Amino acid sequence: MRILVATASRHGATHEIGQQLGTALAADLADRGTDAEVDVRNASDVTTLADYSAVVLGSAVYMGRWLRDARHFVDEHETALQAVPVWLFSSGPVDDANPKPTPAAAPPTPPWAREHRVFPGRLDRSVLGSGERLVAAVVRASDGDHRDPAAVEAWAHEIGAALMPTI
Repeated sequence: MRILVATASRHGATHEIGQQLGTALAADLADRGTDAEVDVRNASDVTTLADYSAVVLGSAVYMGRWLRDARHFVDEHETALQAVPVWLFSSGPVDDANPKPTPAAAPPTPPWAREHRVFPGRLDRSVLGSGERLVAAVVRASDGDHRDPAAVEAWAHEIGAALMPTI
């Protein structure tokens, strides 16, 4: 079994979530006695899904939208995505008033996706452009690494369990 974890990340935090998810998913499937290869790639680098039995696609969310690379990935591969198990995740900064991201912060889940999980992200204003800093101030996003590695690993375990009947 070969699984793709594809990410669209502007400043790297979402890709790092994808890497953690891929590592945890590979370990989970190995613990279950399954020989699985998990590839973690930038969504923009993926040209075909022909070799994959399952896909996890993640994107950073800006202004309530996935990044263009993730949207393009879905547009390019939608037919193939309907033929395999698919999980989606979104990540983004959280505001001071709401320490946990909500599904409202992410785009709607397509009917062919099994689940769409939302994870908090990382915000470092020092790497942002002036427009991004302005948006972060308007939405009251707080600086810091708000990612939750335990939640990512737990979700990898859930995905591994869901994949077992398909193996």
